[in-house]
This record gives sequence, C-alpha cells and structure tokens, in this order.
Amino acid sequence: MNYDKLPRGFSLRHTLKANNRAITRIAWSPDGQALASASYDQTVRLWDIEKGEQKRKPFQHSGSVFAVTISPDGRSAISASKSALKIWDLSGESRPRTLHGHTDYIYAVAVTPDSHTAVSGAYDQTIRIWDLTSDLETHTLAGHSGRINSIVITPDGGRAISCAGDNQIKVWDLVNGQLETTLSGHKSEVLTLTMAPDGRLVASASQDGEVRLWKLPCGETCAILSHHTKAVTGISFSGDGRLLASKSADGNVRLWRHPDWQPIARLSEPHSDFAFAGLAFNPVSQVLATLGEEDRLVRIWDLDLTTWFN
Repeated sequence: MNYDKLPRGFSLRHTLKANNRAITRIAWSPDGQALASASYDQTVRLWDIEKGEQKRKPFQHSGSVFAVTISPDGRSAISASKSALKIWDLSGESRPRTLHGHTDYIYAVAVTPDSHTAVSGAYDQTIRIWDLTSDLETHTLAGHSGRINSIVITPDGGRAISCAGDNQIKVWDLVNGQLETTLSGHKSEVLTLTMAPDGRLVASASQDGEVRLWKLPCGETCAILSHHTKAVTGISFSGDGRLLASKSADGNVRLWRHPDWQPIARLSEPHSDFAFAGLAFNPVSQVLATLGEEDRLVRIWDLDLTTWFN
C-alpha cells in the first residue's frame, strides 16, 4: 500500500496479520473493543483492538470458515464451517457447542438483539432459526432458489432479511417463520447486506456492481450507488448511520455519505478471488476495519468525520 496516497480522513491504527490464507468475514464485538476474523485457514481469531494483537488462541474448525459474528451480549462468538455452526464461550469457561442441521456450507449467521436466537443461511438454500438457550432448531425457512449469502436482523428482533444467489432479498417474520416480502431489483447474485442502526434502511450489494438502499418496512428502493466497476463484496453502515462503506472486486473501498449518498472517499485495497470481503464499521466509534493484501490481513482505520461533515 502507498501510504502517501491515503484518502483524506483516513489514519491507520493497526495492521492485524496472522493468516497465511485469505480472511473471509470479520465482525466487531458490541463494545467495539474486539474484532473476530474468519479464514480459509480453518480458524476464527479474536483481536484486541487497543493493543493490535490476538486476545487468545484461535478457535479451530475442521474446514474453511465463511461466517462469523459476536452475540450482542458479547458472551459468544458464532462461526460456521461446512454444515455446522459452532458457539464459542468468549470467557473460556465452557466448551464450544455445535449446531447441526444444514446440509452444505454455511455462509451467513446473525443473532437477535437479545442474544437468544441465531439465524443461519447456507448453500443448501435454506435459512434455519436456532434457540440458543436449548441449541435446538425452531424453524427452517425455504423460499430462495440460490445459496444464502448474508442475513441481517432488525433492531427489534422481529424480522430477518436475507439475500441469495437468486438475485433476491427476502424479509422473514422470525416469530412465525413466514415470508413477508421479496425485494427485487439487482440483476445478478446479491452477495451481502447491512442494516442501518435505526432499522429504517437496509443496503444490499451485488455481483452487478451496484449497492442498493431499501426503505423498511415498505421495501422501496431509495438509492442506487453504481460507482464500483465490479462485484461489490462487502458493505457496512457506521454505528451512527452517517456513513456507508463498500468494498468491490475492483480493488476499491468507497465511503458514501448519508443521506445524500454522495461518494466521499476511495481507498485502494487489493481483493482476493473470494466472493465476499470482510468489511465492518466499529459499532461505537468512527473506526473502519478492512481487508488488505488480497484479504490476508485486517487494517484498522480511524476516520476523521470533520473531513466530510461540516
């Protein structure tokens, strides 16, 4: 990376590197003090963001890890490899638990705000809802005709929104497991989603190179961001909802300003050939985590919002 050409407003805090293979997904702890990274090297690593070092030994899977999240109560990390979910006790007091049900690789996992329910999606084209107090599956949701790539949950915990290889986005009622609506507009596979903190907007990113903003609950498209030239593989809202970040296979991370959705910064970050790219805003501060060197390391950036907001 050429540090002389950093966009205004970006300051590098840490470079986190321990993987010899590409990182797939990253996720922040709810207090913003730790970051989890999942990788092709069959591990999940937990990083101390103040020190810029690993907090503990990696969590070990038996295959590449394509999904990871940290529960809203901060007690557990949930990750997926092959067809099983693993729940890791971050205190280290309990052994990991394993949830079986999917029949193919799991690419998406999310947890409700009360940390009682997990929702996972897989290459088997199903979404499964799990009671984390009993570790039992409560519903299987079928409706997509392609692999499930990403899932987000509304702040009230009542709905899950999924995207898939069938170019569609679906909104599900988590209480009864029913499909509420389908959002259509992307011209090819929808790779990832992010939810605005207030739950009024969801952003989707696709192989078609577009980022779309959808109003909730009506599902109306309110903006289409089309500055990327290749597939958009990662997106994230900032914790205050003022910024949206996107990463593309064109090798660029872009920042977009809410509510006018103007592109305000572009950071060059070479991309691996994986269909997804870890990209995540810290939930409590103006800090952005991106993947660099073809997704083999994590960079932690402090952002100066006065650069873009008067």
